[in-house]
Amino acid sequence: MASRLRPLSGLDAGFLYLEDSGTPMHVGSLMLLQAPARRGYDFHQALLDLLSERLPKAPALRRILQFAPMGLGHPMWRDGGEVDLEHHISRRKLRAPGTDKQLHALVAKLHAELLPRDRPLWKFVVIEGHHSCCVALHTRVHHALLDGQGGVALAQVLLDLEARQPAKRGRGAKSPEVAPPPGALAIARTSLRASAQQLARMFRALPETVRLARDSAGDARGLIGRIRDNVLLAPRTAFNAQVSTERSFSAVSLPLSDIKRLSRAFGVSLNDVVMALVAHALRQFLLTQRRLPTKSLIAAMPVSLREAGNADANNQVSMVQVELATQVRDDLERLRRIAAATGEIRERVGALRHLIPTDFPGLAAPIWASGLSRLWARGRIAEKLPALANLVVSNVPGPPMPLYLAGARLLHNYPVSIVTHGLGLNITVQSYNGQLEVGVIACRNAVPDAAVVTRALQEALERYLQLQNGI
Repeated sequence: MASRLRPLSGLDAGFLYLEDSGTPMHVGSLMLLQAPARRGYDFHQALLDLLSERLPKAPALRRILQFAPMGLGHPMWRDGGEVDLEHHISRRKLRAPGTDKQLHALVAKLHAELLPRDRPLWKFVVIEGHHSCCVALHTRVHHALLDGQGGVALAQVLLDLEARQPAKRGRGAKSPEVAPPPGALAIARTSLRASAQQLARMFRALPETVRLARDSAGDARGLIGRIRDNVLLAPRTAFNAQVSTERSFSAVSLPLSDIKRLSRAFGVSLNDVVMALVAHALRQFLLTQRRLPTKSLIAAMPVSLREAGNADANNQVSMVQVELATQVRDDLERLRRIAAATGEIRERVGALRHLIPTDFPGLAAPIWASGLSRLWARGRIAEKLPALANLVVSNVPGPPMPLYLAGARLLHNYPVSIVTHGLGLNITVQSYNGQLEVGVIACRNAVPDAAVVTRALQEALERYLQLQNGI
């Protein structure tokens, strides 16, 4: 029996089409781990053993892209069966003295590399030689493969609540039942069927979409109403340019207890505090360069569209705009404006959730969508159209307890995300074990040294703590 095909949704396939513009679309992390004090322990080998043991429970890491013939539909996933772990898990070593700057520079370089599409779309790199004597792990998983929920499921398979040494096994891993690849006719049929179903779903949803739009438009607040009331234009900054192939990266940990204290003291959400820290940091960064716009910067913030109980293995996210009030000098007033803006956003997303599409028919999409992506890059379109946002800011809740990977204790888990043409700066925040782990990645042309931003975030936290203490 041939391997089962799973057509990608329009949103998932879109992450692949966007790579034709030259911007990698994978997400990942930089982990710092404390290896156990056990003679002969080697983290790289232990990780190979762990993946060999648990890969059967992680189907996403076995999937291989199957492209439809003649652009009949979106690409599809099929189970690739055996996985060459030696290819997917490599090791590097920093030169002495192995500073954070060296580690972050290597992560920036690795994260700018595209993942090969003839293999499962993920790679792990074990990095040794850090001055702290910790071992580092840089992970990359394509965004078409996993969304936030999928990432949580994968973490649950790979991470443990206590140190566990995996049994030594072979370095290849197979799916429970390895089926042969499907034939050309089966691929074509599956692709056409998926495109027809996507088109049918779109037409079936049209009456309900029209009704929701009519009802929302009649709302007193006019949530759809006039486009100018719901779509903001961002001021042009250095972040809103064509991105190069080079990245800068930096990471920092902030005490989660401090963020919670500020949230309680000022009567705002944890996310509001995070956005205020970002706003303060970017204001100081641009003031130093004498490039602070007189109009507020706009952050694009991912929001989940997934309904409760929905376990579909696809991305169900969209973006909303958040005014950061960077033109406001007073720090508390800026925080109040951000809290007001995010409150309106929650209401708007709740009303428009069912109007935001996450799928579109795949017929000929690999041709026209990839073509538009290449045109976007070659024509430098992002620099010519009005900007809808200046950067991406994402805040993801994580586990509150310490975790272990392949017998090593996970000390830090910094997120590493995506930059694209017109959005050359991404600040992603993830909570872990009482810390707020911040990963800042940028196009090097826009932000040559991302550590400037992480230092500014630390200073922003100190500033708000002083305000909370009445200093």
